[in-house]
Amino acid sequence: MSADLQWMMIRKHSCFLLKNQGTTFTKSIGVTPEPSGKGVVLTIKKKKYANKPSKVTSKVTLARDSRRTIKTIKNLCGKNYYRQDLEDAAVMRACAILRSQRTGTGVQKNRTRRKRN
Repeated sequence: MSADLQWMMIRKHSCFLLKNQGTTFTKSIGVTPEPSGKGVVLTIKKKKYANKPSKVTSKVTLARDSRRTIKTIKNLCGKNYYRQDLEDAAVMRACAILRSQRTGTGVQKNRTRRKRN
């Protein structure tokens, strides 16, 4: 039975599969923050090595600017024929992680206006 057919049958009924989507599908993608705090780590589950657990995942660190990171994720998902919903979820998660890693200037204080006489 194909993974897409399994997902169509149980997608509304199994909370376990919603938490662990990689157990059913032969292709999956994960985006996690880089431990150093700069960039994201893209984890890809490869269909080719389904019976070799040590080689089934590959990790790529994307530590450049956000545009290149998102473009890399989209290109990689598109060229490897990943499902569109997985690609969209990976891009949104990468954007959220990169946004949280941004160093801001902090909250600016409102200046009090000088009173005119």
